[in-house]
Amino acid sequence: MTDKKFILRLLAVATNFMYEAIVAIAIGYFIGLGLDSLFNLDTVFVGIFMIIGAIAAIRNLIVRVLRLGREKDRMDLEQKKRQSEGNGGKDDDET
Repeated sequence: MTDKKFILRLLAVATNFMYEAIVAIAIGYFIGLGLDSLFNLDTVFVGIFMIIGAIAAIRNLIVRVLRLGREKDRMDLEQKKRQSEGNGGKDDDET
């Protein structure tokens, strides 16, 4: 995987995280608001569900970054293997 492609994928993951975090926190807010009004509480469930939404978004970010790192490591290993075989990192149809 080229460095430019990897950086673009990291940027996509970061952008996706921002959208997910906003949506997850907003969903947590509205669920908490509904539960608070149902049980006549002040803002107990709003805070709890907003925190749960933020934690879920952070967990998704970590999973995606780890998956992307494993994929990059695998691609780099395959590229080194091809280079050590004397192919110069090119596929057979490119020569």
